[in-house]
Amino acid sequence: MKSLLIWTVIVFSPAASALAAAAPCQASLPAGTIIRIFPDEKLVAGKAFGPVIFTVTPDVRLFPNRPAVIPRGSKVLGNLMESKQAGRLVGRAQTQIVLTSILTADSCEYPIDAKVLEAGRYTANRDGVIVGRSHARRDLLELLFPPTTIYQLIRIPSRGPSLVIDLETPITIKLTEPLTAESAVSRAEAAPSLPVPSTPSPARLGCAGSRVQTPPWPGGSDVFYPIRNRTPYQARLYLNGRPVRLLPPCYGPTMLIAFRSNFRLTAAAVLATRDGQTQVRLQIVPNENQDGWDIVDESQ
Repeated sequence: MKSLLIWTVIVFSPAASALAAAAPCQASLPAGTIIRIFPDEKLVAGKAFGPVIFTVTPDVRLFPNRPAVIPRGSKVLGNLMESKQAGRLVGRAQTQIVLTSILTADSCEYPIDAKVLEAGRYTANRDGVIVGRSHARRDLLELLFPPTTIYQLIRIPSRGPSLVIDLETPITIKLTEPLTAESAVSRAEAAPSLPVPSTPSPARLGCAGSRVQTPPWPGGSDVFYPIRNRTPYQARLYLNGRPVRLLPPCYGPTMLIAFRSNFRLTAAAVLATRDGQTQVRLQIVPNENQDGWDIVDESQ
């Protein structure tokens, strides 16, 4: 009896592992879902820049007593788009975190459009910019109080309070667009499924896109533009040389946050080949409505 049980386990364990490995990305969340995360590194306004990673602390569930849609320990990827210290006389410390995707333990990456609501004791404005605190009233009282007047006059050139988000600062974010399973990218299957650049493939013909009418939406100091990925590749979008978003193949339109001043957009894709990896340069062109951009393949 024991030998029969052992042979049964040996025969069926490869099949079970194959089914588990082939399980598709199935997470789905509606817009408005609240997710609480913690940073993986200490963020100081004016000193921290570039890509950042956050960790989901509690399980994200739609209904109680149901399996978690986004399990605890999943990673939220983002970029620090704006990070500046407080001014010497006026101006508070500010930092803007742009969240791009959620990476789960089963190697599924879900692109997201999310907004930061608060970070510990700091709150975010309408544009999602985290604003530091100020001590204007306290400084004024100390300036008018004779024993501390000289001290306040000496420290006038100093900057205002720093904005620090440490490893134990809880950050609350809110999804502004639904998280769907169709937009997910499986990193475990991405490398074998990508075509080799040296051999032409029908997938390089692009994607069948529909006409969209999404006018730019102004939001404070920024403007939101629609952008689509019309290539069969997973494209990484750069704003002024900094990566801001990871777009799945044939994905969009999604909203891109851009500044009102001049900016530069570039895109690239990395493909796995027999000799290693090859970077494919992608081109960004205005869409048919002239209100946003499309990412296309330069070789077409």
